[in-house]
Amino acid sequence: MLEAVELVVPEKLPQVSEYLLYPWLYPGRLTLMTGASNVGKTTLTLDMVAGLLRGGHLWNRFPCRQIERVLYFHAEHTLATLQEVAAIRGDIPPNTVRVVHDFGPLTSRLVEDGKPRFSLVQEILKLVGEWRPQLVVFEPISAFVGRTENDNTEVRTLVNIMASIGAASNAAVLTHHHLGKPRFDDKGHALPARDQGEARGAAAFEDAAECVVYIRGTAQRESPHIRIETSKAKGFPVSGVELRFDQDGLTYTYVAQPLAERDLMAVYAWRREHPTATYREMREYFSKLWKGQGAGNVRLSLMLRRAARIGLIPMDAFVDSPNDTP
Repeated sequence: MLEAVELVVPEKLPQVSEYLLYPWLYPGRLTLMTGASNVGKTTLTLDMVAGLLRGGHLWNRFPCRQIERVLYFHAEHTLATLQEVAAIRGDIPPNTVRVVHDFGPLTSRLVEDGKPRFSLVQEILKLVGEWRPQLVVFEPISAFVGRTENDNTEVRTLVNIMASIGAASNAAVLTHHHLGKPRFDDKGHALPARDQGEARGAAAFEDAAECVVYIRGTAQRESPHIRIETSKAKGFPVSGVELRFDQDGLTYTYVAQPLAERDLMAVYAWRREHPTATYREMREYFSKLWKGQGAGNVRLSLMLRRAARIGLIPMDAFVDSPNDTP
């Protein structure tokens, strides 16, 4: 039976405290992580998983809720590869992450000839119900589609299945997809992720995801770096995030770029360092920092209000400026 719902509802923006990992992972919603082969999607995912199991702040910057269980459907590398990465890291506690690698006679395909493979979907839902994970990972998404990843009909069916698994269990869903090989400009600088070429396969992958995270390598001469760029994030755009990769521990460290970070996370990070700062002090600081950098007074005011309305900074920061109360 069809059901119609009211479009205009009482205004309530998603709160940071509701995210598993702000601004990327939200319960019941699908996030697509895409990048070239061997750029580090798996190691980055395990870094996120380890951060979520600890709780607090990922890379001492992005707020994450502490979770207890992750279900990982892994259909790309050998299981030993994934286990070796986890063992080298040494910070993923036992009995927190369960991996499904051998799909047996069912294979990993959730869609076959344009139709859902209900037997496998039911097996997954059963396992999700028993394990009750807060995060479900599918790697890579192409392993779960039938005929071809260029078939929009099959891709939409697959994405709908993954999204429904997240919605039914209220778990955040993260899936991986491959991007074309990285390209560089005439000076040897890696092009932005969105200029690297479309994600391989049907456009429906990106269209159906709630959030899309692009991963690319950077042309660093010393330790390897990657850059995360986010599309379809709710509210203000998320600035690019640069991470330094530790090849010994297979972990990542955040690399600060204050002049390039004109987003809510920059406001949040500064307020953490200055917990008693008022609205006026925040506005003066960022107005000077970003002067001539594309963040005018109106945009800055909207950014500060948005940060307060979603819980990144407290509402009481505005008490000295009643006319600017969000």
